Amino acid sequence: MKNLLTAMERTGQQIFERAFLKVFLFGMLTTAGAILMAYLFANEIMKEIPLYSSSWQWWEEFVNNMMGFVFNTAFVFFIFLFFAPISTIFLAIFLDDIIDCVEDKFYPDNKAGKRLGVQHLAYLALRIMFFIIVLNILMLPLYVLLFWIPYVPLALFYILNGYLLGWGYYEMVAVRHLGIKEAGTHRKSIRGVILSAGLIMTILFMVPIVQLTVPILGAAMICHLFHISRSL
Repeated sequence: MKNLLTAMERTGQQIFERAFLKVFLFGMLTTAGAILMAYLFANEIMKEIPLYSSSWQWWEEFVNNMMGFVFNTAFVFFIFLFFAPISTIFLAIFLDDIIDCVEDKFYPDNKAGKRLGVQHLAYLALRIMFFIIVLNILMLPLYVLLFWIPYVPLALFYILNGYLLGWGYYEMVAVRHLGIKEAGTHRKSIRGVILSAGLIMTILFMVPIVQLTVPILGAAMICHLFHISRSL
């Protein structure tokens, strides 16, 4: 717990640094642009679906308006639910800059010997997105089945996504320093604190506005946890 608090404190010290603000600006612009393009594309698909017709004009208008409402509501719901993996993909473009900023200030003697580059980071981010989306879709029946039990579906949701986010962000940081196998071994040795960091990220991803900052702050926090744990 002490390591987690230290990581959060150090992350907070850099929130308003130029590198963080630059990544926030460009990362959120690309994320917002992608969401807008997805909405326009989905809207064009909706236009190809035949409208409901009826001899009663008022009923026809009501049904078609309801279809539009359901479409927009579903789109917003899925964007809200899957904002974490979507924004992570675009953060990956700038992740090297965030990690360099953290390591330059706090760990200059243990900087990574290489930058992963956009292609490698995008691959890792796409893998996170795939697992988060697929596993949450597969879990939907269980969420619904257990809905009548207070807090259980919510707990399952947070644990699953906390684990996936912690694992995914850790990997994007650790492979700059370690091989995949060695990174996996190290992650298992601190699995508790990485899961806790992932849970914090998952909770913050559910908070409007605040969620825009989570990919940047999460990457920085995991970077601190990686270095702090290796220095012990």
